[in-house]
Amino acid sequence: MIELQAGQLGDAQAGPRDGKILEAVTAWRPRFAIGGIDYGQIEGTLARIEDWTSWCEEWGRTARHYEELAEDAEVDGRMETAASAWRQAFRCWHFGKFVFTESEDAARTANDRAVACYKRGAWALRPPAQKVSIPYGDALIPGYLRIPEQLLSHAPLVLMIVGLDSVKEEMEVPGEYFLSRGMAVLAIDGPGQGEMEECANLEPHFESVVEACLDWVQKSDGFRTTRFGLYGRSLGGYFACRGAAFDDRVGATVSVSGPYCFADGWDTRGQLSRSAFQRRSGAADGEDAKERAALFTLEGVAPRIRRPLLVIHGARDRIIRQSAAERIASEACDAELKVYADGLHGLTNYPFEALSYAADWMAQHLRG
Repeated sequence: MIELQAGQLGDAQAGPRDGKILEAVTAWRPRFAIGGIDYGQIEGTLARIEDWTSWCEEWGRTARHYEELAEDAEVDGRMETAASAWRQAFRCWHFGKFVFTESEDAARTANDRAVACYKRGAWALRPPAQKVSIPYGDALIPGYLRIPEQLLSHAPLVLMIVGLDSVKEEMEVPGEYFLSRGMAVLAIDGPGQGEMEECANLEPHFESVVEACLDWVQKSDGFRTTRFGLYGRSLGGYFACRGAAFDDRVGATVSVSGPYCFADGWDTRGQLSRSAFQRRSGAADGEDAKERAALFTLEGVAPRIRRPLLVIHGARDRIIRQSAAERIASEACDAELKVYADGLHGLTNYPFEALSYAADWMAQHLRG
């Protein structure tokens, strides 16, 4: 049994001891909480991390604690508890490898464990999360499809798109807001994300991914629909805008904290974000990464977005400037801009407000 005695190893409130830890904690601590990790385990794990090189290792230690809880619960027949513990283990493994580029082996192991843990607990969600594979060239896009229990087959579906170094499983919490309003959700890993990290690089022309996913839904033997919405967060907000611009089947789109061009503000962006992009884009070095980031642009693309678009942003976002949101909204044909004056990147300090607004807006625009 893994004993977690964080209080004897340090005080998380005393602050991190490493510049990269400071960057990660400042940017992502609220995200850990809204992602579903218990507050005590967040603080306890952070307290044990003395330097950035041990970040992935210590989150893995907390993840193994939940794995043991899950295994013990399964032996006792407490399957709901086991499923919840497996999903807690996923969150810890995932945030351990999130923007962690110091050790490819450690990050790959954590990613594989994260995927496996979530899969063992996905069945217990209400409605359950069905693992799907969507043809995309010579590869398969992995996803989780969730359909409200009393939903008609032709009801709307929201394709949920994650950002830089995020994964489809993270869309469990946002997905609940859309599900409760009568919409199905399909959360995916695109090229360079999650289960596709090792087989492809991040794709600037993400409209091809959106096209493949919508084609698959329309050809599916099970759930089918002709009404589609897109929801994207961070770099996923950019991806969603690309899909909306090039696919007429998209009826409404929500972009949260999305960039206009990912190269904008590159030199002042945090080192973790830049390093993660370098790795996920397949760039050879920092300069190459900056050049590739410039390919992720809505220049000449945003005006093609003719269906309703909701752009949500936080004025205190340190990763993507508010000017990016303003430019997207000004160039799209039918856009609404909603800015939270003290909102952080991804609106992690306003999860209920931002997600409720987005889900209500989407339901209104996709309602048949």
